[in-house]
Amino acid sequence: MKKANRMSAKASLGWLSVAWVLCVACGFDSSGPNSQQPAAGSSSTVAGTTSTTAGSPATGGGGSQSSAGAGVVGGSTDGGSLAQGGTAGSGGESTGGTGGSVAGGSGGSGGNDMFVAGGPPAFSAKPLSVVAYSPYRDGQAPGGAQPTEAQVKEDLMMLKPYVDGVRVYGTDGANAYIPKLCDDLGIDLHIGAWIDGIASDEPNVHALAAIVNANHPSIKTAIVGNEVLARSAKNGMTEEKLLALINIFKADFKATGVKIAAADTYPQWMMGRPNLAAAVDVVIWHTYGWWSGINVEGAYKLVSGRYNDMLAKYPGKPLILGETGWPSQVDHMSMDMTTTAVGNEANQAQFYREALAGMRARNLPMWMFSSIDEKWKGTSGEGEVGAHWGIWDSARQPKQAATEIMAMVK
Repeated sequence: MKKANRMSAKASLGWLSVAWVLCVACGFDSSGPNSQQPAAGSSSTVAGTTSTTAGSPATGGGGSQSSAGAGVVGGSTDGGSLAQGGTAGSGGESTGGTGGSVAGGSGGSGGNDMFVAGGPPAFSAKPLSVVAYSPYRDGQAPGGAQPTEAQVKEDLMMLKPYVDGVRVYGTDGANAYIPKLCDDLGIDLHIGAWIDGIASDEPNVHALAAIVNANHPSIKTAIVGNEVLARSAKNGMTEEKLLALINIFKADFKATGVKIAAADTYPQWMMGRPNLAAAVDVVIWHTYGWWSGINVEGAYKLVSGRYNDMLAKYPGKPLILGETGWPSQVDHMSMDMTTTAVGNEANQAQFYREALAGMRARNLPMWMFSSIDEKWKGTSGEGEVGAHWGIWDSARQPKQAATEIMAMVK
């Protein structure tokens, strides 16, 4: 893989030493630097806790309503941290401000970070709380050749110094090795059942329940489906069908200390899904500046503004930004053809720097997508970009973002 965009080690480490000090200095302060807000609403906030992991291909863009409002109120759970929204104040459609209107949707609430959590930390001393992980190497794929247990262990050992947890999207094939390995290595696990409007949906839900009921100490979150409503035009999935599968999982579920979650895209949650939110312990939502076609300079502001939208939309509900990131290759034009998201290693590293510093300062949980490139995804329907979301390449060599993250660990 081309490495033309790598920074020099000296320049990278120079930035990291400053940024990491700033993150640590402000990360647990309830009145962090981004606590400004509109006249409506209150910035008072308290975060809860739970552990974390990151993601998969996502759907970006989409319209939304931005709201000002009161902040985050939370309670303690297991593991990392949960953002919980307070009562929403006045708001309206966001058509400008920081982020602006892009990709057919709002740029969020103008980047005004009125929700700054002040409770237990959403991040530990490790650079990443949770990162998405899929075990497939070159020449391997779901339904095809599978990694060995030794290969999966090698990956998890590589990630362990930099993450608290991993998020995985299925239970079959080589994924079956992951719970026991996470137990042994002391890595939190957020594990999902793959749902796609097909005959395997219900068996996959039962399989997830069986794994969770085995009382693996690593498992913190059970996620029923991933962006299945965002794919509804193709798979015929409805919220009612998804709720039925969640209820099947609950009927099997016997574990303690594990949170049940549903995960979908920002536009899907902003449509207003109170029944789905009420059916789970945690709402997991995904958003990407790249899929919205905006320049990397505005990407974190868009993500941060959309966090405000979600907090206002689901007041009092535990929230986790379960997927965000930036690819190291492939460019993407916005739907209105005014901006372009450029995929390269330098931009990927910039987004990680800004997003990790920003969300640490706000003390709001964020899981990153993704850990390691998977070549099979380049022909999986997402397009070539699907193969380039990792911060390590498919040969397990660090890209610029991973190099900077590795330098944070002493």
